[in-house]
Amino acid sequence: MIQILKKCLKSDLFKETFTIIVPIWAVFGIFILSVCLIFIPSFKNSLTDQKKELIQSLTQNAVSLLSEYHERVLSGELTVTQAKSRAKERIRYLRYGAEAKDYFWIIDRHPFMIMHPYRPDMEGRDLSSLSDEQNNFPFIDMVKTALNQEEGYVNYYWQWKDAPHKIVPKISYVKLFDPWGWIVGTGLYVEDVQKEIRLLVNKINQVFMAVFLVIFALSIYITWQTIRIRNKKITAERTAQKEKQTLALILESTPHGITLIDRDDKYLYVNPYFTKITGYTLADIPDKHAWFQKAYPDPAYRKLVLDAWKNDTPIEGPVHIREFRIMCRDGQIKDIEFRSSYTADKKISVLTDITQRKEADIIRREKDRLQGVLEVSGAVCHEMNQPLMSISGYFELMMLNMSEDDPNYPRIKKIQDQLERMAGITKKMMQISRYRTKDYLNGKIVDISGTPDADPQKK
Repeated sequence: MIQILKKCLKSDLFKETFTIIVPIWAVFGIFILSVCLIFIPSFKNSLTDQKKELIQSLTQNAVSLLSEYHERVLSGELTVTQAKSRAKERIRYLRYGAEAKDYFWIIDRHPFMIMHPYRPDMEGRDLSSLSDEQNNFPFIDMVKTALNQEEGYVNYYWQWKDAPHKIVPKISYVKLFDPWGWIVGTGLYVEDVQKEIRLLVNKINQVFMAVFLVIFALSIYITWQTIRIRNKKITAERTAQKEKQTLALILESTPHGITLIDRDDKYLYVNPYFTKITGYTLADIPDKHAWFQKAYPDPAYRKLVLDAWKNDTPIEGPVHIREFRIMCRDGQIKDIEFRSSYTADKKISVLTDITQRKEADIIRREKDRLQGVLEVSGAVCHEMNQPLMSISGYFELMMLNMSEDDPNYPRIKKIQDQLERMAGITKKMMQISRYRTKDYLNGKIVDISGTPDADPQKK
């Protein structure tokens, strides 16, 4: 048997198995010994310290909540009374712990009880004479600790959570919030710590690996989720940046002037085409007053424009269209169409230069008027030429049969001269090429002397 054992020990199979199994068992044994001889005793000693660090951190978080409300007071968002009331109610309902029964309380420097979620009967009471079972004055100790060190631990006896008849040892951590003179505290029960140590020691060998695997899996999941969320955030930021660039490109290149004005009539933005149309930059027109002074220098016309704008109700949605004549920075006068709309707190105006369109309309109307004159004059001349020619022919025949000594000869000659004058007028009307009027009695008539034949330089 011994020989067989020696052969087994010397066999390669045993050596290979030994080199694999022994390290595994050695690591496992070292792990068990470490847990039993090092980890568990160390855990027993450090759990209380960890719990104390926990309540310290939680208290500091609660004080940070007070700081948040204090900042809102400094910014003017809340009054001190509003901030204290809201902060107190927030902290009143803060809970933590396995049963969600651990809580916070607030006292002042006197001490008076400001807030206690399980002892509302104590709120507003003077706590300076309140002692525990060991004749300690815990609230006096809390005030001293807060005033001398700003924060720290206090040992005393207190009721068990929400059971007022069960008194147990307790360790609390308090911290002073100096701006309001409040002292915020929370605590841990020694019995809770001891019970947790017992439970953890009994279960640590069974759940350690499971917890490790869960934490490991959770870490992988959280890492994956973090990477995925970060990639989405990067994509969203790139999309938003691209949209901003597209919007900026539209604003910079649109062939219309664009202005953005806030509710205080301050100009926030003008695009390059606005400057191209008017010559004014944002520095030239910081507000509505400067714009109206420069664009409408005539006081009477400025008042007319202001009255027109006042009639436009600043309601979101509708677009208001106006046409005004402005003076540009170089002194040029231009006709501008304004299209304005309102957002919740801003006004957007789009400016279009319609000067050329206005001039084209004037030219078109002049052509229409000239065409009417030409049509009327053509019709009149056509109707008058025939009878004038007939009358003139008859008078020539009469003068051929009449001697110059005839007493009627001068009269007929004058009639013939007037006929020739009427023929000249008809000729002028047929040659009208531009429309011009002149004053006549109480109105105006067409000035036929403005025709090319009537121009002395063209005769």
